[in-house]
Amino acid sequence: MKHIIMLALVAALTACGQNASTNEKPKSQAIIVLIENGGTVSAEDQADALDTALHLFQQLTKLDRRKETKKAQIHVVLSALPNRISWSGTPGQLLTQAQDVRNLIAFKPSFSDLVMAFDQIQTTLDLTQPDDVRLYWIGPTVHVPFQQTGEEIHVEVPQSVPDKLALPSFADRLSVLKIMRVHPDQDQILQTYLASLGILKRARDGSLDFALLGEAQTKSTLKNLL
Repeated sequence: MKHIIMLALVAALTACGQNASTNEKPKSQAIIVLIENGGTVSAEDQADALDTALHLFQQLTKLDRRKETKKAQIHVVLSALPNRISWSGTPGQLLTQAQDVRNLIAFKPSFSDLVMAFDQIQTTLDLTQPDDVRLYWIGPTVHVPFQQTGEEIHVEVPQSVPDKLALPSFADRLSVLKIMRVHPDQDQILQTYLASLGILKRARDGSLDFALLGEAQTKSTLKNLL
């Protein structure tokens, strides 16, 4: 009789555990794609930068095939239009609206404000409160503050990472950080900056999927940007 009671208890506890796991709310995911499209991207580099973005978008659409990622929210931010989300939607919506999203990426001989872009990213994360955040950043990582269109753009590299960049406020929430097509004069400065945020330590211990890729490295990994 005792054995029967014990078996019944085990069965009941197992059922409760299964129900609890079944009722668990799936993690909400935010995928941020930051594309530098201002005057910091030279005319000869624009085609490759666009190609990188399109490869990334194509790979993001495949997340629609997986139950755990099909409801992820993708947010596209452009450095030449940094005070807004240029496009937002799920991987499935990215697939159906691919041409519209591609048309958004117009390179302009204008400012490329990374401080405003990261402020917009932070605002979006604060409003949506996702459980998981991925950040894909395509560009030379060169900051030119907002200025009136038509004025001559002056770009000097290497340059320090802007003091007011909002990345430190959400760096610990990132599960993925991949920076692509980094200007060759910026990579060492970025490494030092990211190390100060604990990014490199997290990459070493496996808690963050991290990559800092120059132009050649980006080209060689186009088929596996995620």
